Amino acid sequence: MSTINKIKKVLHIVIFSIVFISCEEDVTNDITLNSIERLVIEGGIERKADNTTQVIKLTKSIPFLDNSDNPFVSDAIVTVSDGNTTWNFVYTQNGNYTNNNLLPEIGKTYTITIVWNNETYVGSDTLNEVPPFDNFYYEFEEETFITDAGYFLKFDSTDPVGIENYYYYRVFKNDIFTIVPDPGNSETLIVTDRFFDGQQRIGINPNEEVSFEIGDVAKAQQLGISKKYYQFLFELFTQTGNQGISFVGNPPPASIRSNIINTSNPTNRILGYFYAVDIEEDSILIE
Repeated sequence: MSTINKIKKVLHIVIFSIVFISCEEDVTNDITLNSIERLVIEGGIERKADNTTQVIKLTKSIPFLDNSDNPFVSDAIVTVSDGNTTWNFVYTQNGNYTNNNLLPEIGKTYTITIVWNNETYVGSDTLNEVPPFDNFYYEFEEETFITDAGYFLKFDSTDPVGIENYYYYRVFKNDIFTIVPDPGNSETLIVTDRFFDGQQRIGINPNEEVSFEIGDVAKAQQLGISKKYYQFLFELFTQTGNQGISFVGNPPPASIRSNIINTSNPTNRILGYFYAVDIEEDSILIE
């Protein structure tokens, strides 16, 4: 099973009790090995220079020990609204629902509505602007105690003054999204500007677990995300990073609550998160 699939397996069992919820809830039934079938959402609204198609992917959950792929959902009704305009998402293939007319705008809140199996799911997220790269490059680093020798992506970026910002970093190797389960992901792949508001940061490594070789095409994204999405990812990376690492105790996966609510049947919760993000992206050939 690939690393990405392993993370998705944990994601589908992990989903979500966001940290700002103060009440306690019994979620034991959500983490059994033969849990009930639930709707799973992947994707959201992405604003970037060359993006003309918005994609929402819907699948059905499977038991944690099942190695098969998640079944696609092809019979849902999916719409997204900004409060003034509503866009219909059309099913294409492989669980993907797409729209080519939605042009994301900074500061707007986007609400998704999914109707499936006679139940309605509703959730929203706000699009926050991301600063550009001041410089984008790579550097060779020798082997250390925690990393292998190789070429690593780096970039410089200036955080806006007086604005509460949250960032998420993605790295692609030869156009393949690459992420390694690691306890440090919750501290390095997502960050808040609490300690660097308004400052320029030099030599940011968007993922120290991913190195490159001569001939590789390296791409990195800096995403501007909402506080709630940051909290969601923090819980996700904390739990996926702990899997299989005995010295941290391997606590069992807990149910992490989505930002989407089943308005028809609240006990039948959806898995995953609907996000709205602004993306700064660049790529470079390692040579």
